[in-house]
Amino acid sequence: MQRWAGKLAVVTGASSGIGAAIVRDLAKNGVNVVGIARRDNNVKVLSEEMKGAKGKIYPLKADLEKEEDIVESFKWIESNLKTPVHILVNNAGLSILGDTVDGKMKDWQKMFNVNVLAVGTCIREHLKSMKQHNVNDGHIIDICSIVGHRIIDFPGFYVYTATKHAVKVITEGVRQELLKAGSHTRITTVSPGYVSTELFAQAGAYSQQSASALDVLPHLQAPDVSNAVIHALSLPQHVRVHDLTIQATSEKF
Repeated sequence: MQRWAGKLAVVTGASSGIGAAIVRDLAKNGVNVVGIARRDNNVKVLSEEMKGAKGKIYPLKADLEKEEDIVESFKWIESNLKTPVHILVNNAGLSILGDTVDGKMKDWQKMFNVNVLAVGTCIREHLKSMKQHNVNDGHIIDICSIVGHRIIDFPGFYVYTATKHAVKVITEGVRQELLKAGSHTRITTVSPGYVSTELFAQAGAYSQQSASALDVLPHLQAPDVSNAVIHALSLPQHVRVHDLTIQATSEKF
């Protein structure tokens, strides 16, 4: 991680769970972090908690459903920090579960806005930032999911699963674009299995069922996923981890 010390990272969905764990670990390793979240007060608390860390944390409020919020966030970084974004972690995610027959298009649209379109938009703005500063060595990490690799028989999960398959496609497409451009920027998906976070507590009709599953299913904790992110970032520049899949040892999915 030494080569990233003093550099700037952007982490979306930074207010809790996996995002907060990643912000914390990056700051511990000397990386300055802009933590983007709708609940920026949570990031402010984290910033105070980590005041003694080697890296500084900058809370930034944004609604990732809105393209203009994402664009303005990167403009704020350029105007106030005047430094390129070397690391982008697309972590923000939304899960509104429900059977297809009872599904609402507005819920599906919200999931695609946050889980897919925001990922592409953040990558676009990140690459613009690097180009503006003539930087050719960065790292993009997209937090995906085990359901981006397979279709699991879990009630109400299929549209969410589709968004994670889309993240895989975006990541691979950007990887090919970067290769053709001769860029040294790497891009990685980190695909965890079941993780104990707020995501499933916000899962709509199946929120209680999803949360209850944590009591019986083997699962990861947010720091486990953050450790995987730090591992991918820590590898030498000539090594790229395309996809890192992690699950609880006894998980059967």
